[in-house]
Amino acid sequence: MQDIPKPDPKIIHGKKRKLFVGLNVKLLITFTLLFSMVFGGAYYWFYQFATDAVMNRLKEDLETLLTGVSSQIDGDQFQDMVQEAKSRDDGYTDDERYWEQARFLHQMQLIDPRASFYTYIRGDEANEVTFIGSSGALETPRYGVTFRQDIVYPAKDAKVILKGLDETTFYLTIYHDDFGDWISGYTPIRDSNGQIVGALGVDFLASYVLEVQQDVKNALIPAFLLTYLLLFIMVYLISRVLTRPVKTLTRIAERIGEGDYDQDLTALTQARFSDEINTLASVFEIMVDKVEQREERLKRQVSELQILIDESQRREQVDEIVDTDFFRDLQQKARAMRAGLASRTAGAS
Repeated sequence: MQDIPKPDPKIIHGKKRKLFVGLNVKLLITFTLLFSMVFGGAYYWFYQFATDAVMNRLKEDLETLLTGVSSQIDGDQFQDMVQEAKSRDDGYTDDERYWEQARFLHQMQLIDPRASFYTYIRGDEANEVTFIGSSGALETPRYGVTFRQDIVYPAKDAKVILKGLDETTFYLTIYHDDFGDWISGYTPIRDSNGQIVGALGVDFLASYVLEVQQDVKNALIPAFLLTYLLLFIMVYLISRVLTRPVKTLTRIAERIGEGDYDQDLTALTQARFSDEINTLASVFEIMVDKVEQREERLKRQVSELQILIDESQRREQVDEIVDTDFFRDLQQKARAMRAGLASRTAGAS
């Protein structure tokens, strides 16, 4: 036996069934996405605002340090020391001018422990920086650059550092090393004639920026999540309230579609504050009355038409019987019988 193909459950009345997504779900998804964008933008703005505010404050402190410390460096002595001092085996020098400068930089560091100072000049090679002194030379153990230590930097970093030989400049992108997280600033050192003879660099601890960023995350993320959850619940409840009349009207429409026209739309048509749903329900109520009247009229017309059809069929059947030879033969026999009966009746008289 040939198998009878089963109907595809995805096809109803010749049409593919569409995925049904409720109106309240659509509202919930829409407002959730909207709140996500708003909260995301607000969080990013506040996070960036706090970071920028701290960075601007650090930049101001850094600029103050650069201006104040560089103005206290004797440019003439610095130039002479660079030209005349000799390096020793440990990378430092016996020149007293070097140690005088190191003590001054170390004293500045003690005043502001967030800062680490050093001096430098332009190196002989491209992207090369030759360091002269460091505040770390007086620490135990010593750290930082040594006397005339040459370091070749990547072009991007060298450009910022060497620009400090021409004007005050800053490297405000936080970078990390074994000693912590830093930002840096650079400014020229001038001699008594105003000529640039070197530059002062300051590495400034930026851990405060990271702490502020972390504090913002710790404070805002829980607050945003709680607010987000509350708004999510509110939107869910409001969406149910807003879509309830639509669902009610949908259920009534389904019953009417099945022929049950006795539906009460009073709750939807009578409201203290009318809106589109109330208007739609009123129009729907009028439409239902008209549809019911038309259906009753159609039923009467169909009944009358059925009577006419039955009468017509009856006549056709009679005509078919009359037109047969059998019926004509019966008619002749009936006439003969009536004629014979009449003759006998007359003879008896």
